[in-house]
Amino acid sequence: MKKATLIALVTLVAMSVSSAIEARTTAYVLCYKTGKVAWSEEHYNPHSVQTAYYRCVDEGGLPKIVYF
Repeated sequence: MKKATLIALVTLVAMSVSSAIEARTTAYVLCYKTGKVAWSEEHYNPHSVQTAYYRCVDEGGLPKIVYF
């Protein structure tokens, strides 16, 4: 009984820590044009990273994503 409770507690803590780490991941989208950075943006949401990536492509740039 104690072992099962301990395993459940450890699993719960591990899942919550994993979520917290994912929530803090920062992505920078850099858009290069003619070999120079035309613009860069900081994002926390994967959807907004994707939107910025495709906006750069639509503007004729070469996007690069850097995660921290």
